[in-house]
Order: sequence, then structure tokens, then C-alpha cells
Amino acid sequence: MALSKTFVKHDVTVDFGCIELAGTLVHDDELRVLELKSDEGSAEPISISLLGYGLMPEPGNVFIKDWSEQSGLTARLARAGLVKPVRELTVGPFDAKAYEVQVTL
Repeated sequence: MALSKTFVKHDVTVDFGCIELAGTLVHDDELRVLELKSDEGSAEPISISLLGYGLMPEPGNVFIKDWSEQSGLTARLARAGLVKPVRELTVGPFDAKAYEVQVTL
């Protein structure tokens, strides 16, 4: 029997800076995806793929962008005990900041 690579935490509120959303935090470790699913079924992505830059997070980790509308999101998730920053990255033509984080659900 295969072990599940999906982890969930119910009744989570995520502070996106300009809005707070509540729902279930879902981490698919196999796909390296972290998202917040609402009770209505919609999903708000939290992680970002950096495969275009040749980067893949370690098992148990995801990448979170820290620019534009998600500026400061990593710090807020860490304060809430949902992630633990592992390393800071600079990506793209404008040297945008992203973080590799360990998901701690």
C-alpha cells in the first residue's frame, strides 16, 4: 500500500496581506504544491513553480514568491507555524525574491 503524499490542515486562516482567507491548507508533496481550499471548493495557490529557472524544492518543501501581491506572505505563514523558511532565492530578470520553505502541517 502506497503512503499518501498529501497533507491537510483544516480550519486555517491565511493572511495574504490585503485579505485573510479561511479554509483547508493542502500540501501535495509529490507535486510540490501548497494551496488553500475554501469550503466552496475554490483553491488559492500559495506555492509557485520555479521549474522554468531549473529549480525544484526538496521533498517536504515548496517555493513561495515574495513579490507583488504575495510580498511578506512567507513571513506571515512562518509566524502562523505553517512553514519554516529554508532558503531565500533571487529569480527572474528583476531579481524577485522567493523562498524555499518546509511545510509544517
